[in-house]
Amino acid sequence: MTVHITAHGRTRHAEPTPDATLAEVWERAGWPLNTRCGGQGVCRGCRVSLGAGVYRIGRETVTVGAGETRETLACQTRVLSADARVEAPAGSLLETQGQIVDDFVLPTVMPDPTVRQLTVTVPESAPKAPASDWDRLAAELRRALPAERVEGGLDVLRALPLALRAGARVTGTAARLPDGWRVLEAAPEAAAGPALVAAVDIGTTTVVVVLADPARGIILRRAAQYNQQIRKADDVAARISFCRQPEDLRLLQDLVIQQTINPLLRQVCAAADVAPERVLRLAVAGNTVMAHLFLGLSPEGLGRLPFQAVRHVHPVGRARELGLAMHPAGLVDVLPSIAGYLGGDVAADIHVAQLLQRPEPTLLVDMGTNSEVVLSAADHLAACSTAAGPAFEGAGLLHGRRAAPGAIEHIVFGPALDFQCFVIGGGRPDGLCGSAIIDFMAEGFRNGLINAQGRFDIARLKQRGCYAHIRLKRGATHACVLVSADGSATGQAIAITEMDLSQVLKAKAATYAGMKTLLQLHGRKFTDVRRFVLSGGFARHINLRNAITLGLLPDLPLDRFEVIGNGALAGAYLALVDAAALPAMEALVRRPRVVELNRTADFENNFIDALLIPNLHADEFPS
Repeated sequence: MTVHITAHGRTRHAEPTPDATLAEVWERAGWPLNTRCGGQGVCRGCRVSLGAGVYRIGRETVTVGAGETRETLACQTRVLSADARVEAPAGSLLETQGQIVDDFVLPTVMPDPTVRQLTVTVPESAPKAPASDWDRLAAELRRALPAERVEGGLDVLRALPLALRAGARVTGTAARLPDGWRVLEAAPEAAAGPALVAAVDIGTTTVVVVLADPARGIILRRAAQYNQQIRKADDVAARISFCRQPEDLRLLQDLVIQQTINPLLRQVCAAADVAPERVLRLAVAGNTVMAHLFLGLSPEGLGRLPFQAVRHVHPVGRARELGLAMHPAGLVDVLPSIAGYLGGDVAADIHVAQLLQRPEPTLLVDMGTNSEVVLSAADHLAACSTAAGPAFEGAGLLHGRRAAPGAIEHIVFGPALDFQCFVIGGGRPDGLCGSAIIDFMAEGFRNGLINAQGRFDIARLKQRGCYAHIRLKRGATHACVLVSADGSATGQAIAITEMDLSQVLKAKAATYAGMKTLLQLHGRKFTDVRRFVLSGGFARHINLRNAITLGLLPDLPLDRFEVIGNGALAGAYLALVDAAALPAMEALVRRPRVVELNRTADFENNFIDALLIPNLHADEFPS
């Protein structure tokens, strides 16, 4: 049995097992499809077109004749004939590369690395007062660090006699722990390799790894890719649902460690020309669910009230236990979480933005599928999380896609409603990402093409020659054609529908309502906010003026906004190079008052108000 699968104009040949779904066939052929719902057939991300052949779709056997095609979901379809042809549009393929934010802004800190490498002279044992090899090394390290407590594991004890046989000069690599220092490695001075560290941001969608030299306080290399857990489930709710069985939990842990983090570790080490074993400490930041899946902890309690975690502050882990591609005796720190849906990424944002060191009222927002909001005022912290949905990442839009080469990332309107599209990587576009639709809606509203309810001026679209009436399974909808079929990379026109506009309005309303409700609960207004901190990849790429016009961000002077980039990655990096950072984050997670918006009466009203562009309360947007 052979299945000929085609995408991007190329064809591969696969030999499926008897009961394999087409989604599994594509994955084994190296072209994983977008099965973000875990293969449940509800997200419709894995749409494919069947050519001639016999198939089983669900429980129904279907024959597609020669010259015919049929659209189906790959996760629900199996091939029954000896020969079949299947084609997938670009939007059904899982993204493997993208525009992932791996830069950040750091506060001023005094370097105090949590991993140190010291070369000491170990004296001979005195005949009249013999001391063990370990006692003599530990005494010298205590003086050099300085430290009262120095411990070492069995790996070090096994290596120590060989190191001393080569000479009295021994290089010890030690890691700071809450109760002292732990020696991870002992080697002859001439044979000691560099002691490096790695910071990891495990996002629901993307993962970033930074390789650093803690002694010099410099970043050596960066690498990023999509979190391979999206092969099975797209968002945190789907992943919680997916891993109710122990084997499924192990699969998601394997996908994030073996299939995502380890390849990135090997990549950055290869680029720096060092072995992965030279990474002796690793720090991880992520939301509460991602931290659980990384550690192999069941997130089941996070999927139901009261959204209970297994643990919020985690003990120092061991690389060997987690199967990480680094020094087997290396240590692993996981940044602490605040609550079920306020994780280590938010704790990192608070620390990096120095909210507790700023007296003025400050609002911090990390926008994404779940938008987290933190209010800091007069040494008081309050935080909430609001479910914005995947529209900011392009998901759920007719021609939406994640920010990757080929995606339209910015749109500017000309005087005659001619659209100027800027494509990531240049060339012809194959879709558009979240920042582009923010531009389109804001520019369209300013130009009168889109009204406050998110509806097109149909007459103007027709006059401009860019109107389309599109029939979808959810119903027919009006649309604006951005790029004609002959100008796109897919050979199909790229359009934005009124249904797309509705999805974005819901996402922006949830985010704005979360911010406004949190302020109201503490007797504040947006005008009271003196500093507005934006964190995360989406905020890094949006046009602030357009976000204000749309009503996603409050109408404040632009000089009050501060974009810190990838705050989660910055927090993980600081946990390695500043010994005070991780204890500070562990202390601050107990500070915020956690607000549950679903129990707050004002949130629903604020959400409804924010469904208009820019808002039902026009006085909140005077400019």
